[in-house]
Amino acid sequence: ARYKENRDIEAATRDPASGRIWIALEGRNAVSRHAADLSDEAIRQPPEMRGWPLNTGPEAMLRLADGRFVIVSEGTEGWGSDVHPALLFAGDPAEAGAAQGFRFIGPAGYRPVDLAQLPDGRILVLLRRLRWPMPARFLIKLAIADPAEIAPGKLWHAREIADLDAGPLATDNFEGMAVEPGRNGAATVWLISDDNSAVTQQTLLWRL
Repeated sequence: ARYKENRDIEAATRDPASGRIWIALEGRNAVSRHAADLSDEAIRQPPEMRGWPLNTGPEAMLRLADGRFVIVSEGTEGWGSDVHPALLFAGDPAEAGAAQGFRFIGPAGYRPVDLAQLPDGRILVLLRRLRWPMPARFLIKLAIADPAEIAPGKLWHAREIADLDAGPLATDNFEGMAVEPGRNGAATVWLISDDNSAVTQQTLLWRL
């Protein structure tokens, strides 16, 4: 019952073979695992996440094709920092097992909000920046990082590949991303925004 209070689902990832789904709960700094029919299987608060801020905890999570999990905090290491705490799990984060800590850095001023693996194994990172004053506007970028470059305690760099504000379509609070593999290594990228039930925001679906 304690997991039903102060929780905010910020990320989900799936095993295509079993259909199992993992959900990251911001506010509880927990990961839950569910069967393909969404029935509950396990839930855990990894001790490595205990120091993550309640409102900017596990924001981006991905199950890699090899069964490892990457989880990145939306929070940074300090005021004015662009470095985010991150964890690499050798297996299921909802089960017992230590995680390897590392640090994520992307374009200055942008925070990671979702991850998706490309057909070549690299990771596509969706990043968001909230620009004030009112009315607030969300600025969106895409970056690429190589999971082979993750090392304990080291910086994991993501290289910007697209500034979506420079394009012809309206941007908003994009928080979700999926990659659909295509032929010959190509891929379709899907993005979705969260309107937060606010009159100033929209739910948008992009196909790239």
